[in-house]
Amino acid sequence: MTFAWYGFAIEHPEDWAPVTLTGARQEGYVRIASPGRHSLQVRWKAPNTDVDLSGVLASYLDRLASDAKRAKAEFRSHVDQEESKLTYRYSSSTFGRGAILKSESCGRVFFLESISSKNDSLLPTFRKLLDSFSTGTERELWALYGLNLRLPKGLTVERKTLQAGRTLLVLNSKKTTIEAQRWGFAEQLVAKHGLEPWARSMLELPKAEGFETDDGIQFSQPGTMLRPPVLAMAKVQPDRNQIATVKVATRDEEWRPQWDWFE
Repeated sequence: MTFAWYGFAIEHPEDWAPVTLTGARQEGYVRIASPGRHSLQVRWKAPNTDVDLSGVLASYLDRLASDAKRAKAEFRSHVDQEESKLTYRYSSSTFGRGAILKSESCGRVFFLESISSKNDSLLPTFRKLLDSFSTGTERELWALYGLNLRLPKGLTVERKTLQAGRTLLVLNSKKTTIEAQRWGFAEQLVAKHGLEPWARSMLELPKAEGFETDDGIQFSQPGTMLRPPVLAMAKVQPDRNQIATVKVATRDEEWRPQWDWFE
């Protein structure tokens, strides 16, 4: 499964899920946990000046060593140079394998880690994490909990709701608001309500003009002096048994929703 956030993407096993997600484009952190004791961690930060990866990694490992000392636990670490990145591993009360690198496309520094509370083999999950990592596409992929959208660059997260059966992501640019949602149990919802009536209700567009296309349902609501026009789309994704929707409030033609936004 794909997780993508603020211009970077990684792959993780389908039964793993984001449990911590903080920060914004300049700096942030995500932890994706397995049902057991393994997790993936990604940290990112945009440096103000040229960055020395060796120095950044040394500071990070020193901090982990200090934490281990306070906990009266032994700490060991090892660092290797690998092409344009540094790889490392450490052992203490937590065990980890990771890499630190700088993305040439966005300029940010990333820590990518596989961790466990036991001395398990972390190399396979770490290599899969590292091999799947990507940044720098013409459109930015946003993906979590089955919601996958490829959108124009320049968006900021306003809020998110992560629930069983539903994902909500509200994104802003200067003059545009995008509300993206994923709903589970599509087959049951469509059978009970019909796609058009259900989508109209969920998108809160009771008076919008709606019309069906080969891809799904589209809605258009004219703007006023105070409010921008609203354009929306609802698409059934039967392979995932889910419905994905986007609702865009904008006066900018560049941000009109397109069917190819849906991944």
